[in-house]
Amino acid sequence: MEAEELKRILAAYDTKLDKKLSLNVASLKSINLDKSEKSTQSILNYRIIEIVIFSLLAIFIGNYIAINWSQTHLAISGIIVGVFTLIALSGSIGQVVLLQQIDFAKPIVDIGKKIELVNTHGLLFIKLMFLSTPIWWSYLVVGSDYLFNIDLYNNMDSDFVLKYLMVNSLLIIPMIWFLNKLNYKNLNVKWVRKTIGFFVGTKTMKALNFLKDIEEFER
Repeated sequence: MEAEELKRILAAYDTKLDKKLSLNVASLKSINLDKSEKSTQSILNYRIIEIVIFSLLAIFIGNYIAINWSQTHLAISGIIVGVFTLIALSGSIGQVVLLQQIDFAKPIVDIGKKIELVNTHGLLFIKLMFLSTPIWWSYLVVGSDYLFNIDLYNNMDSDFVLKYLMVNSLLIIPMIWFLNKLNYKNLNVKWVRKTIGFFVGTKTMKALNFLKDIEEFER
């Protein structure tokens, strides 16, 4: 009985070791493209540019809200756009922090995990796009007012606006649930895998699959 138990333990260890070796090979293939400090610095520079752009946009939106504070519909539209801008900004800041944490002296699986987390950045913008669907009108209201000095709200039927807002409000909770499911932890769910695969590129999908493999291994 003890011999059988020992065999099972050894078999489980061999399986885990095989997974670890596979992960190391996958990591090596991924890191070959980004291993040098030059390529890492290039990605870092791009994220810093994102931070600058989103910061300037946040400042602009904050100023727009302050100027139009007395006009409720314009202020609310500006606040909604501002919230999404800050989410995008925080995502880019998180990427810079992650990039600075990459240490090529650490175990290769740890390096690979951080690099693949960087490569999944595109999924954040896909989620923001989906989440902004129920309130896309906010962008339209702000844009038309700022660029063309046209207040769309004043040209709309009040009953239509009220009904539209009610319907879109009902979509927010289902949309949050839907987006929460769109992550590498749920890639085993068929519709999640297909949805993510449809909207993101091959590089992002490979990164998500790799993170899923790492999570299964770490269990």
